[in-house]
Amino acid sequence: MTLATLSLDDSITMDDRRPKRRSDVSIREVDGDTILLDRGAEQIHRLNSTASFIWHRCDGRYTVRDIADDLAGSFDVGPTAAKEAVVTAVRQLDQLGLLDPIPG
Repeated sequence: MTLATLSLDDSITMDDRRPKRRSDVSIREVDGDTILLDRGAEQIHRLNSTASFIWHRCDGRYTVRDIADDLAGSFDVGPTAAKEAVVTAVRQLDQLGLLDPIPG
């Protein structure tokens, strides 16, 4: 099951998922934004600072919960808002095909 198939009500089950960005996506930093080049899909994505923060932690080591905790501390937002932002971003990254499939 990939993250894209989970409903909003399933966000609790995502806490222990460890999203991992695809290794073949090229990354560049431009004017404080992260630019992703997905050559396979012939797409370019520009991430804002929040999405970039989340993207850089999608390395397979951090859980969604870990990323949300880091986001809350770094951006001075509450834990609920941080978790919602991470879940939303991870789902979007997954739907765009930028993450490795997550088993189970």
